[in-house]
Amino acid sequence: MQNQIASFRAALDARPVSRYQWLLLLLLALLLVTDGYDAQVLGYVVPALAQDWGLEKAAFGPVFSANLLGLTLGSLAVTPLADRFGVRRILLCCVLIYASLTVLMVFTRSLESLMAARFICGIGMGGAMPSAMALMSEYSPPRLRTLMVTLAACGFSFGGAAGGFVAAGFIERFGWQAVFLAGGITPLLLFPFLLWRLPESLPRLLRDAPPYARLRKLTAQMLPGWQPPVAVSGDEAQADSKLTVLELFRHGYARPTLLLWSTFFVSLILLYFMISWLPTLLLESGLALKQANLVTSMFLFAGTLGAICMAWFADRLKRKVRLLAAVLAAAALCTVLLGLNHDNPRYLVLFVFAAGFCIIGGQLTLNAFASNFYPAQVRATGTGWALGVGRFGSILGPLFGSLLLAMHIPVQQIFFFCGIPALLAALLIIQVRSPLAAASGEAGPAAQGAAPLKS
Repeated sequence: MQNQIASFRAALDARPVSRYQWLLLLLLALLLVTDGYDAQVLGYVVPALAQDWGLEKAAFGPVFSANLLGLTLGSLAVTPLADRFGVRRILLCCVLIYASLTVLMVFTRSLESLMAARFICGIGMGGAMPSAMALMSEYSPPRLRTLMVTLAACGFSFGGAAGGFVAAGFIERFGWQAVFLAGGITPLLLFPFLLWRLPESLPRLLRDAPPYARLRKLTAQMLPGWQPPVAVSGDEAQADSKLTVLELFRHGYARPTLLLWSTFFVSLILLYFMISWLPTLLLESGLALKQANLVTSMFLFAGTLGAICMAWFADRLKRKVRLLAAVLAAAALCTVLLGLNHDNPRYLVLFVFAAGFCIIGGQLTLNAFASNFYPAQVRATGTGWALGVGRFGSILGPLFGSLLLAMHIPVQQIFFFCGIPALLAALLIIQVRSPLAAASGEAGPAAQGAAPLKS
C-alpha cells in the first residue's frame, strides 16, 4: 500500500489543485466553523443562562469541565476508530453527535442534564477536528499541505469567534436557546453536503479489491488518468493493527511522538490561559470592558492571520520545525513585551496583536504539522492524540491563571510567567525529527508524513 500512497501523492504534487480539492477544503473549513462555534458557545451563553435559571455563574464550572473532558476523550478515543474504520465514517458520526446534542441543549432544564449533554457533545467535537485535518492532509498536494490543512483548521477559531457575534445578536432578541439552536441546526444543514461530497481516507480506499472502484471514482475528479500501481506484497499487514495508538511508538516514532505531545501540552497551557484571562488582565491594566473585549477579539483574529502566513511560509521550507520553534520563541517574547507595556495603551494593542499572531497562529500551524507528520494509516490517531494530550494543558492553563490572580501577583509578572510555556514549546519542537529524515541523514522532517511504518 505504501508504494500506492507514494504514487498518489507524487501525482497530486505534479498537478494543479483541482476544483474538487478546493471544494473539499471549503466543506472541511465550514465543518470546523460549526465545530469551533459549538466548542465555544457555552461561554457566550452562561451569563444569560445563569440569570434565567437563577444560579451563580460559578455553578457552571462542572459543565465546562465536563465539556473539556468530552473533548479530551473524543481526541484520544475516537480518532483511533477513524484510522481503523474510515475517517469519513467517523467524521460524519461526530458531526451528527455534536449537532444533535447542541439542539437538545435548548430543552435542558438542569445543570445535570446540561453537563451530560456537553460531555457527549464534547466527544463528537473532540473527534471531529483531528479527523477533518487528517482528511484534508490526505488529499492536499505535498507542496501546499501545511497551508491547506491550516486554512481548514482556521475554521475552528473563526467559528469560536463568530459565536460571540451570534450571541450578541440573538440572546436579547430570541433568548439563549436561539444560540444553541443555531449551533445545532447549521451542521445538520451542512451534513447532506458532507455525506454527498466527502471522500473516504486513501488507505481505506486502497484496501478495496482491484479495480478499486471507489478510488477510481474519486481520482476521476482529482487526478484524471491516474492508475494505482500494484501493491508491494507484505506491505498490507500494518494496516490491520487493532491498536493504532501503539503505532505511534514503533518504527522510530516514539521519541518524536513524546516530543510532540509535550509541545502541545505546554503550548495549549499558554493559549487557553490567554483566551480565559486576557480580558481580565486587560481590565487590570486600565482598559474599559468594551475596549478589553475588542482587544481580545483582535487577539483571536490576529491568530487566524498568523496561521495563514506561517502555513504559506512553512510549505516552502524543508525544516518546518525551525519555523515552529522561531514562532513559539517569538510568542514568549511578545508575551513578555506585553507585560512590560500593559499600562501603555498604544503599545499594549500592538503587542496583543503580535502575541495573537504568534500564539494562536503557531498553535494552528502546529496542528497542521502534527496532521502531516504521521503516515496515512495512523494520521488521524497521531493528530488526535497530540491534541488530546494537549487538552490537559488547556485545562491547566485557566487554573494556572486563577492561581496567579488569587496570589495578587502584578500583571507584568503574570505575563512573564506566561512566556515560560511558549519557550519550553520552542525547545521541544526543535528536537522533533521524522524517522525517514533521520534515516536519510537529514537534519529535520524533510519528508514529514511520508515515512512508512514498516515491520
